[in-house]
Amino acid sequence: MFQRMMSSEVSHVIDTFDLIKDKLASHKIWILFGSIICIGCIALFLMKQPSVSETPSALSATTSHPVDSSSSAISATSTDSAIMIDVKGAVKNPGVYDVVSSPRAQTAIAKAGGLTREADTVQFNLAQKLTDGQMIYVPVVGEVKADKSTGNQQATLASQEKAKVNLNTATAEELQTLDGVGEKKAEQIIAYREAHDGFKKIDDIKEVSGIGAKRFETLQDKVTI
Repeated sequence: MFQRMMSSEVSHVIDTFDLIKDKLASHKIWILFGSIICIGCIALFLMKQPSVSETPSALSATTSHPVDSSSSAISATSTDSAIMIDVKGAVKNPGVYDVVSSPRAQTAIAKAGGLTREADTVQFNLAQKLTDGQMIYVPVVGEVKADKSTGNQQATLASQEKAKVNLNTATAEELQTLDGVGEKKAEQIIAYREAHDGFKKIDDIKEVSGIGAKRFETLQDKVTI
């Protein structure tokens, strides 16, 4: 009796275990299918993400070499601006030339075809800096360059000489422009000039009545003959 009961219980347990195993087998398929779907979603999500290693390198490539637009614009402007130079003298093709870069005398002369055989480079500075509208002159060998200071002095002296009153040609009105010379004194100067056939030297004006040594000192640099 006992054995029969035990056998019945064991049989019942085995049946229950088989039932559980069958249910697990059916659920295992769904679990496997669900796992595959989850793995696919994760893989798809990872494929859409940008590469972390490539992003910084792209940024560094952009920031490591910044473009200075202002300096580029200034460089382009300075390169494209030309100055006009008038080249004369001992060059092969004298004329006006534009110099874009290296505004030196040598560059302008090269534009004019270069120097002739007669050019005197000792008197001319080929490294001279140039400015817009400048004229450069290349002398020939043996040519004497005019001394600007001497020329200015001569022009000043000529101007001063022209401003002086000529005792032999001045009118009464011109003589009255001299310090201390009025209408009466001007007539006396003209009378002396006519009586003595003109003034032979500036000192002769002291012979005119009323013009002594002191008055002559104020007049001698303002009159001529």
